[in-house]
Amino acid sequence: MAKILFFNPPSRQNVYIDTNVHVGAPSYPSLTLATLAGNLIPQNDVKIIDLELFSNPEEALFNAISEFSPDIVAASANTPAYPVVKDLMDQIKEKYPSIKTIVGGVHITSLPEEVGKEKYFDVAVIGEGDTVIRELISNEDLRKVPGILFRDSSGQLVQTEKRELLKDLDSLPYPAWQLFDINKYCNSRLSARKNPVGLLETSRGCAFQCNFCNKLTFGSRFRVKSPQRVVDEIEYMLKAGFREIHIMDDSFTQDINRAKEICIEIVRRNLKFPWAFINGIRVDMVDLEFFKLAKKSGCWQVGFGIESGDQKILDRINKKTNLAEIENAVKSAQKSGISTFGFFILALAGETEDSIRRTIDFAKKLPLDIAKFDICIPYPGTPYFKELKSENRIRSENWAKYSCHQTEEPLFEHPNVSWPTISKYYKQAFREFYLRPSYIARRFLRSLKRGDLIYDFCYFIKSRW
Repeated sequence: MAKILFFNPPSRQNVYIDTNVHVGAPSYPSLTLATLAGNLIPQNDVKIIDLELFSNPEEALFNAISEFSPDIVAASANTPAYPVVKDLMDQIKEKYPSIKTIVGGVHITSLPEEVGKEKYFDVAVIGEGDTVIRELISNEDLRKVPGILFRDSSGQLVQTEKRELLKDLDSLPYPAWQLFDINKYCNSRLSARKNPVGLLETSRGCAFQCNFCNKLTFGSRFRVKSPQRVVDEIEYMLKAGFREIHIMDDSFTQDINRAKEICIEIVRRNLKFPWAFINGIRVDMVDLEFFKLAKKSGCWQVGFGIESGDQKILDRINKKTNLAEIENAVKSAQKSGISTFGFFILALAGETEDSIRRTIDFAKKLPLDIAKFDICIPYPGTPYFKELKSENRIRSENWAKYSCHQTEEPLFEHPNVSWPTISKYYKQAFREFYLRPSYIARRFLRSLKRGDLIYDFCYFIKSRW
């Protein structure tokens, strides 16, 4: 039995709180860490500390280490969180050299060469890491563990063979939600009807190849949990204390019949809870029947990965959708009584000032309840990053600034649109969409009906227009 401490880095402040969208900043216990921990208990002593919940994250982490005395400290890092994880792991190795440090996540998978130059980790996980720690504990020879990076006794860097993707997602244990105090998490009424909210993964992989998306961790092969397993896990989450569930899949409706079966099974079991597609679904893989089933089973909000209102840009980024499909999907969801949430991205590959203008106008044309505009950050591991890197257009590798909501630091040089212009339209898009008299009137009536009027007024006052 090993003692394993996972920590979730304090990145929410950097990514959301000091930005244009801070009023809607999400608050969830980490699905990644809960899933990893689920593979380790009850055979090991496992704890999770979420540093987002502490005013002094560094002090909280080292207090936890001192009290728990772990054999292993592990963390997962996306790109903007990577510098924080690296700094904390550096301090851990300095203060507790006997503790084994393990890092994983999309940034590590995307840039193993960069990570390999550092001394803060004992093992870096490349790709899906569900069972890696368990395998590390049971194998004295790390070369037998696929999908990792480590240094041997001579200090030589070793990268083992590529790890195969999990074939049977039903075989995954349930996430270890009991390791969190879930009542400490609270989402705004913009994204939740009830708190606390839990994240649910029902599939991995996406067959599509949008050039701003990273496929290195979960790949392009669509792998699913069965409808029975999905609804079993929903029941487990509700018993754990969650009052609302948000689907985090990249492509929930890629198999539309399976998606409908999940809704039908929720209704069959008479489960009553609100749920939403907070990560967005494709507009070309839905129909009115699906939305009606989703609504009947408790879905109250659906996000759509719309990206652009310019067909040439949609084609350039390999989205494989069209404007008519977007309009049809949004109107079908609205007709079914589901709140609609549109995701738009500015400064995509091929973007021009005119195409940005068309995207803003298209967003205003759609009957959306909420629109979220992001700057297309070329994250490492994406085709967009490789494209800009090859053209010597990456201006900063300060990963802490790689947030799609920050406008201060020019991260890259777009071929057609200057950074000041990108920043201008990013801020202007929110003002144009939300400050329209027609939108304000529609939102007022909607909020009055749902009892959200006071909430919306507070969010409006707190927003940075």
